[in-house]
Amino acid sequence: MTTESSTPVTRTPFKFPVPRLATQAVIDWADELAAHFGCTAAQFQQNPERIQFPPEIVRIELMDGSLVEFKYAIFVVSDTKRAIAVFTEHCGHHVFPYHEAKVFVNGHLKYEQQPSW
Repeated sequence: MTTESSTPVTRTPFKFPVPRLATQAVIDWADELAAHFGCTAAQFQQNPERIQFPPEIVRIELMDGSLVEFKYAIFVVSDTKRAIAVFTEHCGHHVFPYHEAKVFVNGHLKYEQQPSW
């Protein structure tokens, strides 16, 4: 391919970061995921494919009014990490701050982090 000035354009293959970052999120959150699925972290790490994504909608509402919603997702909360992780079947895995956050599953409040004052 060339540009209008006939200068060759070199294209490098685009590498999608989502699979790599998703794998890292599963590693970083293995303890919490193991607890969610009722196994040890070692058992979970041997078979991370054990994540079953239910046909549920997880919505996170953050302290500034921002919100995000995912289908086929689960969430876990870590007080140690001060974060909420959402694991989705098709849209990657995401980590959000938990300060004054709310998590809804199918419209029902499942978690609400209260201010610590």
